[in-house]
Amino acid sequence: MRCSPQLLLSSIVKVLIVGMVIAVICLIDPSYVTAYININYEIVIIYVFSALTLLYCVVSIIMYCIVSRKGGGVTTNHSIAEVIFALAQVIAWLVVLGVSASISQRTIIESGEFFGWIGALSGVIIGCFLLISGLFMLNVINEKILSKERQNRYSENGKSGYSESGKHGYTPGQSY
Repeated sequence: MRCSPQLLLSSIVKVLIVGMVIAVICLIDPSYVTAYININYEIVIIYVFSALTLLYCVVSIIMYCIVSRKGGGVTTNHSIAEVIFALAQVIAWLVVLGVSASISQRTIIESGEFFGWIGALSGVIIGCFLLISGLFMLNVINEKILSKERQNRYSENGKSGYSESGKHGYTPGQSY
């Protein structure tokens, strides 16, 4: 069972994210949630995004284990899916950051410190998801855009529309 370094690094970052999300959930005081009805929906937003993040991280780590057991590497579809989900998590945690900053500012005496820590943790979580997104985005760029074998597949020395096997390929600027 050989795991690619990309999947291993992403798994480690996702385990760190799971720990930080659990800390965010622990920082929300249940008595505070029931005391203030006007910000109850904001707390629910934090709970929903935390649950979705935990679900995403756990399922993707299980998927990494399955991919590494089969011996396959990271495919382009897998990379694109990870980029999309990681950037969706960035947007979600930006909302959590804004909600926690707003609550911290409004209730500075009662629980402003807790929501300040939630905002700080959500900022670190955003950075981790940006790291994951960048890691998989580099995979797509290296395999699909900058790959020399992919560029040479469609033309022989950039002059002919035919590849080495004699099959017709695409060459820019040539009419067929």
